[in-house]
Amino acid sequence: MLHSTNPMIDTHAHFDHFISDNTVADVILRAKQAGVQKIITCSTCPEDWSVYAKLAKDFPEVKWQAGIHPTEIKDTDDLALDALASLFIPTSDTPTPVAIGEIGLDFYWLPKDPAEVEKVKARQLEIFMRQLNIASDLNTKVCVHARNAVREAIDAIEKSNLPFSNVVFHCFSGTKDEIIELNERGARASFTGIITYKNAEEMRQAMRAQPLELLMFETDCPYLAPVPHRGKKCEPSMLPITIETASQILEKPVGYIKDLSTQNATTFFDC
Repeated sequence: MLHSTNPMIDTHAHFDHFISDNTVADVILRAKQAGVQKIITCSTCPEDWSVYAKLAKDFPEVKWQAGIHPTEIKDTDDLALDALASLFIPTSDTPTPVAIGEIGLDFYWLPKDPAEVEKVKARQLEIFMRQLNIASDLNTKVCVHARNAVREAIDAIEKSNLPFSNVVFHCFSGTKDEIIELNERGARASFTGIITYKNAEEMRQAMRAQPLELLMFETDCPYLAPVPHRGKKCEPSMLPITIETASQILEKPVGYIKDLSTQNATTFFDC
């Protein structure tokens, strides 16, 4: 485990696994010992919203996002989305979300039946657009999941009234040209432990192409543990490994990258 005097922010973490096995306190302690002072968790379905709100209330290090993931969409979600905006009304009892997320499009996990594929894509787009429009009305940030669908996600955001400056594409998996387009429009990408994988040169090229003032890092835990922990359950405490690798790729001092990415995340999420 790497230790750091430069506080870091994990901008995207799933805590449902840690909640279910009752290890949240230990995971957060290990993160703090590694220099990760804030963790931004993300929802994937409406059932998550109260869980993550309570998590953020119980642990001041944790911030949360509320949204519906494209592969988790259910028939009842239209009704749930009617209540999404109310979560952003400040109360003295529960911290408000820092973003709507994670939302977006996933054209990787699709049915084999072509007719069903079009239905799934249309439904994903419908739910994505509703959440983008809510974010626009609230002028809040959004965390976008776009797997095999970066182009389609960009087009959807363009059709909404949400400024691209409110958008982060998490665990960016597009091309160098796509990240240049996103950056030119005002959006940004965040990067995971994938940049430590041998076969991820395209992602490293994309990271190099993004201006440093937009750079942010995440674990996407419990997935995508960086080398040398690849294949194991990822934790926020592993974030320094990813940032250390990024500093080598970007040829910048590791302390500088830690400080800059923390500043970028703090400003973007207002946390």
